[in-house]
Amino acid sequence: MRFRSFCPADALITIAWRYPAPYSAYNLDPQDPKILAALLRPDYNYHAILQNDGVIGFFLLGPDARVRGGTYDDAALDIGFGLRPDLTGRGRGSAYFNAVLRYIEAQTPGRALRATVVDWNERAKRLCQRAGFRVIGQFVAQHEDKKEEYVMLLKASETRQAGGR
Repeated sequence: MRFRSFCPADALITIAWRYPAPYSAYNLDPQDPKILAALLRPDYNYHAILQNDGVIGFFLLGPDARVRGGTYDDAALDIGFGLRPDLTGRGRGSAYFNAVLRYIEAQTPGRALRATVVDWNERAKRLCQRAGFRVIGQFVAQHEDKKEEYVMLLKASETRQAGGR
C-alpha cells in the first residue's frame, strides 16, 4: 500500500464512487466542479490510498475534515478517511486505517489526531475507537434541511502516550 497527494484522476475516481444507503450520504456529485476543486485544494491535503496502482481509498488532513457546526482548535490535526465502496463492511477497514495512521504519524510526529464522525455511522465510530481514538464530545450541525449529530474523537500522539515530548 502506498499514498500520494491527490491528482485530478484520483479525485475523479473517488467522486464517481457510489455507496449504498445509508452510506449514500457520502456520495459526491460528479457534475459539481466545486467538489473537484475542493478535492484538489492543497490546504485540504487529500491523499489517495493505492494498492496495486489502483485507488482503493483516500484520506484528508486539515480544515476539510472538520464539520461546520463543531468547535475546533489547532491542538489536533483533523483527519478524514474513506474506502472504495466494495471494500467497506468486510472487516478490512482497520488494516487500511491503521496504515494511514502510521503514515500520518510519521509525517507529523507528536501531533494528536482528531476525527469527526456522523453519529449514525457505527462502523466509522468503531473503526476509530479500535485505532485508539476516544470520544471527546458531541454536537449537532444543521445541513440544508436537516440536523445531524456528530461525535468528535481524539487520538493522542504515540510519542505523548509513551511519555515523550
